[in-house]
Amino acid sequence: MSCKYSHLPLSTAGPIECTLRGSALLQSQFHNKGSAFPANERRAFELDGLLPPNIQTLEEQVTRAYQQYSGRHDALAKNTFMSSMKEQNEVLYYKLVQDHLKEMFSIIYTPTEGDAIQNFSRLFRKPEGCFLNVFEQDRVRESLSRWGRPEDIDYIVVSDGEEV
Repeated sequence: MSCKYSHLPLSTAGPIECTLRGSALLQSQFHNKGSAFPANERRAFELDGLLPPNIQTLEEQVTRAYQQYSGRHDALAKNTFMSSMKEQNEVLYYKLVQDHLKEMFSIIYTPTEGDAIQNFSRLFRKPEGCFLNVFEQDRVRESLSRWGRPEDIDYIVVSDGEEV
């Protein structure tokens, strides 16, 4: 069966193969399901002892994450929470956004994302993408090659590092 996104290089229409195990799997934002891993997957992926024993559905995770989000005191704190969630579990992040898009849009995009960009140095946690240094132009090809293959790149944003 073909899905409407099957022409895209990173699309999938069902389960994807995952060779990661243990803590490496939990550190992969693309594969990590957090507490939603069922017992058989916890055994198969060597996650026993790395997760709390309580298994939650995605909907239960969304409810818990929304409570945590709602407890943040201001828009920038909510943006930071959402960025952290995206770095940990993309499925949960996108489901939470989907369920609360009207409320969260201004948090994950304009104007709060602009505030986060202005505070990037203070809020930086984990790199997302490739960072090129204007003073090391002779190393651009090398830096880009470390990020991935050309087919792994969806889009390129060029910035002076202050604001997009």
